[in-house]
Amino acid sequence: MRYAGLAFQMMTTLGLGVFVGYKLDQKIGWRFPVFLIIFSLLALAILLWQIIKDTRR
Repeated sequence: MRYAGLAFQMMTTLGLGVFVGYKLDQKIGWRFPVFLIIFSLLALAILLWQIIKDTRR
């Protein structure tokens, strides 16, 4: 029960990172999705840090 909300939190964080990156790329109008990649990787790093922090307790 301790990790029940972890999957939802992971999906939300990654989805938010992808959405923000996509919208920034649309607004700037670049052909290569720079912000999509940056925010996706940043969201993954935050998720990894959160998982490590939660599982150490």
